[in-house]
Amino acid sequence: MNDASGPPSDLPGHSSRSANDAGTGLAPEAHLLHIVGRMAHLGAWSLSLPRRDLIWGASALRIFEAPEHHAPSVEALLAFVAPAHRDRVAEALQRCIEWGDTLDQQYLAHTVTGREVWVHTLAEAVRDEQGHIVRVDGVCKDITEQKLAEVALQESEARFRSLVEGVERVSVQGYDSARRVIFWNKASERLYGYTREEAIGRQLEDLIIPAEMRELVIEGTRQWLEAGVVSVPAEELVLRHKNGSPVPVYSSHTMQRSAGGEAQLYCVDVDLSERVQAEALRHQLEGQLREAQKLEAMGTMVGGIAHDFNNVLGAILANVMLAREALPADHLAQSHLGLIAKGGQRARSMVQQILAFSRRQAQELRVVNLQKQVQESLALLQAGLPPQVALSLKQGDPSLCVLADPAQLQQVLMNLCTNAQQALPAGGGRVELSLERVRLRSSPHEPGPDLPDGDYALLTVADNGCGMDAKTRLRIFEPFFTTKPTGQGTGLGLSVVHGIVLAHRGAITVHSLPGAGTRFQIYLPLVDAVADPTSEWGALQAASGQEQGLHVVYVDDDEVLRLTVESLLRRVGYRVTLCSSADQALAEVMVPGAGIALLVTDYNMPGRNGLELAQMLSQLRPLLPVLLSSGYFSDEMHAQALRLGVRGLLHKERLLEELVDKVREVLQTAA
Repeated sequence: MNDASGPPSDLPGHSSRSANDAGTGLAPEAHLLHIVGRMAHLGAWSLSLPRRDLIWGASALRIFEAPEHHAPSVEALLAFVAPAHRDRVAEALQRCIEWGDTLDQQYLAHTVTGREVWVHTLAEAVRDEQGHIVRVDGVCKDITEQKLAEVALQESEARFRSLVEGVERVSVQGYDSARRVIFWNKASERLYGYTREEAIGRQLEDLIIPAEMRELVIEGTRQWLEAGVVSVPAEELVLRHKNGSPVPVYSSHTMQRSAGGEAQLYCVDVDLSERVQAEALRHQLEGQLREAQKLEAMGTMVGGIAHDFNNVLGAILANVMLAREALPADHLAQSHLGLIAKGGQRARSMVQQILAFSRRQAQELRVVNLQKQVQESLALLQAGLPPQVALSLKQGDPSLCVLADPAQLQQVLMNLCTNAQQALPAGGGRVELSLERVRLRSSPHEPGPDLPDGDYALLTVADNGCGMDAKTRLRIFEPFFTTKPTGQGTGLGLSVVHGIVLAHRGAITVHSLPGAGTRFQIYLPLVDAVADPTSEWGALQAASGQEQGLHVVYVDDDEVLRLTVESLLRRVGYRVTLCSSADQALAEVMVPGAGIALLVTDYNMPGRNGLELAQMLSQLRPLLPVLLSSGYFSDEMHAQALRLGVRGLLHKERLLEELVDKVREVLQTAA
């Protein structure tokens, strides 16, 4: 190119020949250059100076799709260059002409036909013997295919990088043959806590591998890198976060070769944290469900037994009372009957606890100021506490009100505080209560009480006693489960608390560790303090009176109870007809001239139950007052009894105390 004797061989007018190239009309060197140009698809051009005559070779003309013998000027040549690249190419050509700089440019051009092509042009200045630039010789090559391939590759790499960087939950890391990090995407930063700058260049085992896996990973990756293939299938692993916490992942691995042939390890880790948390929550909820189902089944069983036992106790206590009234006060049997009555009353108390556990205890709900209720209960407890036990209440919001049965709330407090006191060491300790308002919001990541969202009163009873292990905590709400010595506990206290809290649409949780004390937390839904405190049965109350000689029908399938009720009512002057079924009662009521003033019926009977009997009487004898007796009244039974016009409800466990007075009230109201 530094020979100033003539233009390149691909150009027209270059006609030097030799004997060895007589067939082509070209000298041997020119012929070789011609072959090279043709085989490499190179187009030659030459620009003579200072006239700026431009000569093109045939291959150059083909690149720009110019017609044969086309001889454009330099300006026309630059016009082929796309406007975005034109200034850059023109400046490079000018530097080559003026200063002799090598021209090496890639640019987008438009051919004579308007087609876009990518062209690579190389050119250098040719100087004469005095060193003056007399010509610029160059070649150009169509690199459209190469350029399009490069663009496609760049776009593919950009898409791949965008994909790898954009997937939030998929960590991708690359390691060289020394296990040093060479790639670390954004998800890896989030998953493992190391930034890209912190991770690049550090070794795998120093970043995310737990200590117990370190040697295994080092040896395994060494074998994989030597073999060029990963021999371990994808699996679930627990790796390590920057802060030392465990990171559960599903990890897969692959081997790649660098351009230099070096084996590289790439790891793809899928974050399993949410799945692990969800599974833990599912196991917890399944445990709670099993516990609830177990307690529900036991509650149903013991509730049914308690209901039947109530009938037996009612008959025993009523007949004991009748027997004591029939005997002189100084009779020898009076003391024995008194002991029977005392034992019966104790049995009744246990039955009431069982019914509370099974949520079958009758409730007398009204709006209760929780702080006042707690203070009253603590006053009762305080009197019987030993001096080494400190019982305190952290005053909370004095306006917290709940819809509750005050007697049952007191039972909850007495049971919890008594248990807390008994858990304290012999030298004494603390039992602390607190009240506060809380707002519950459901969250899948923070399991709490299984309650609807809303505002609740939170009552906490905490002690610094012996605490409980996990095994004991799982069973504390089971009926008859106790850790106390034989004869010192029934095992019903906490099961009763559990039943009462659930019956009040609340929840109870327990937190305890051996030697670290115990904390019970009770959540009760808050109500407006100005809510109506009267029960739906308040309108049925009336002043007591005595209506002797009136005819009362009593319906019950239990013969002992029938006979006992007959004695109780006859003793105060009523005429009594006993029926063992609803159908028999209907027959008695429809007898002309029977003069029946009141019908008292049990709820649980074979055939028609008490409410079905009341429904038929509301159609056949709508003016006949009806009382309903049962060991358990659900909300649905309450509502149905109201719709049917039932005048009052009698609780079987208080039959002895309530029956006569209730009959008097209803008869006086109906008179």
